[in-house]
Amino acid sequence: MAFARAIHTMGLSLVMTFLGIYIVETRGYPAWLYGLIALAANVGQSLSSAWAGDLSDRIGRRPLITTALFVRSGVIALMGTQIALDAPLWTLALNMIASSTLRGCFEPVAYALVADVVVDDDQRIAAFGLQRMAANLGWAVGPALGGIATLVVPYGVVFYAAAAGMIAAGVVTMSLVDPVTRSSRPPAAPRELRRAFVEAVRDPLLRLLLAGTFLAALMQTQMFSTFAIFMTDELGLTKADVGLLYTINGAAVLVLQVPALALIRRAGVGTVLPWASLLDAIGFALVGVGAGFTGGAVAILAITCGEVVFAPAHQTAIAESSDPARRGRTYGIVAFTQMIGIAAAPLLGGVLLDTVGQHHLLLWGAIAAVGVAQAACFAAFARRRAPHKIAAAGTAARV
Repeated sequence: MAFARAIHTMGLSLVMTFLGIYIVETRGYPAWLYGLIALAANVGQSLSSAWAGDLSDRIGRRPLITTALFVRSGVIALMGTQIALDAPLWTLALNMIASSTLRGCFEPVAYALVADVVVDDDQRIAAFGLQRMAANLGWAVGPALGGIATLVVPYGVVFYAAAAGMIAAGVVTMSLVDPVTRSSRPPAAPRELRRAFVEAVRDPLLRLLLAGTFLAALMQTQMFSTFAIFMTDELGLTKADVGLLYTINGAAVLVLQVPALALIRRAGVGTVLPWASLLDAIGFALVGVGAGFTGGAVAILAITCGEVVFAPAHQTAIAESSDPARRGRTYGIVAFTQMIGIAAAPLLGGVLLDTVGQHHLLLWGAIAAVGVAQAACFAAFARRRAPHKIAAAGTAARV
């Protein structure tokens, strides 16, 4: 699964890193319009995440993972053709929505599969860390290659390489042993999914987890949307420079992830979640302080330090808080909430860029404030998590 993630992420990061730059700078559309398109695309992913997570509890994980990769490869290739032909923006927007919706059939299901296979909490931390390392291996290679490729070939052509990577990832997932057998339980009705979400919101522990997840997505997504536009438009960096900054992020994850896993084991999931959130906030604040490539690199490294601790701890916290029989549904609900944050992030960043973009400290200070609120949510989650784990352990012992 980690190997498939590495190929998949490398292919997508070849092109998607620069999509905002293409729409805003090359095509000349306002940043808020790109944010609105990204909002619609990510809402599509959020809805498909909830549906796919529940569906995978009944039909298995692998059918959804593999099919989503193969179908999305065709969508990505079509997007490259649209860009090569300078197709109308509304057609590109529809394709972005389709691509994001298909991603929703992959991400929560893939994480639920990892949680199914690895049942020990400490091993789960390592397993999710391995997934993160694989994804960032793709990020370490993809943006740099994509940035260089745009200097040699038209941007649209690079999408065909991304589609090929997605096909390769799909082939790899065909050999996965599915931990979930097909169930005779009928499909969940939309009303049942809504009820499941309402129940999750009413649960004090899950409510805090969902709130922190939303805020984390709202802030962290700025690195892949607002950050790229800010670096090229406000600071004058080239696409190749931005690609190299993302490569620094991916390479730093590969170096720091193993020590971060040891830190999570020593300090505990409940302790590291709020502190990692604060470190992320500091990293985004540093974007507004720095200038040029060096300032961006320092900020990226600070954000990465928070990321390598937060991501495995967050996925482990979801696994701990879920019912094993409905694990896919829980990951789907969390992914739904996460995607709402991701959907809103480019719009928030676009509005900030258009209104206070020239005031760098104000722009990135506002984004960092989201991270402070995120840390408060996870601090409250950690306080409730300890009694919850004791109660769950007692139930397991009685069984």
